[in-house]
Amino acid sequence: MAEKLAAIILPMYNEELSVPLLRKMFDAGLEMPEDVDFRLVAVNDGSEDATLDLINAWARENPRVTVVSHAQNQGVGQAILTGFGEAIRMKSFCAVTLDADASHPGSLIKKMISEVERGNDIVIASRFAPGGRQIGVSPIRKLYSVGARLLLNLVFPLKGIRDYTVGFRAYNTSLLNRAFSINDGPFLDFRSFATSAEILLKMVTVAERVSEVPLVLRYDQKQSPSKLKTWATIKDYFKLFTLPGQACKLGRGLRI
Repeated sequence: MAEKLAAIILPMYNEELSVPLLRKMFDAGLEMPEDVDFRLVAVNDGSEDATLDLINAWARENPRVTVVSHAQNQGVGQAILTGFGEAIRMKSFCAVTLDADASHPGSLIKKMISEVERGNDIVIASRFAPGGRQIGVSPIRKLYSVGARLLLNLVFPLKGIRDYTVGFRAYNTSLLNRAFSINDGPFLDFRSFATSAEILLKMVTVAERVSEVPLVLRYDQKQSPSKLKTWATIKDYFKLFTLPGQACKLGRGLRI
């Protein structure tokens, strides 16, 4: 019998086309480390399509699925935070976040959880780690990803971290508790996709060990249309650089 629980968080906004692929990924069973079981936390972020109906049906048919729903769209970052809260409530030792558009391979989750078991506070599935790559991504989207990586690395140079914006990560739940306990007021300042970088930058201030594993991003398997609002996200990245005291706190005591 598994001794530990991992929560796998799926932030979902208008993902009705992706639900069948997610069910195929998770319903047949997901390979886990020997002592770990998992639960899926599907966070419906105010979807306007059939997403909520589909994941409610999924939860009725699969006892591993828990559905949490926002009445209105609050942005991917807040959906992830809601998932974190559910992971803490479940007393999971690890929380894994991944995009709900089927572009992130479930087969990588076991390795990421194993890295958390080995003492890493955060494990990043990185497109830019050796062996990582992106399939089916348009040239302009690749340029955007690389540009964001270079800019964030320039302003927030974290040793060993190459991918600041990917949403596929595993967190030690004790790290989440520490990060939330020292934060005054709302944890996130933004609602755009810049929150992926914002969450990472705020979590590493209390992390001791962070590692990356290579990610092969399968954008060619994405079913739903992109929700990325490029200019709003770029604007928020520049605002991120001005967060009070953020740069001076990053990387203290961090071992990679």
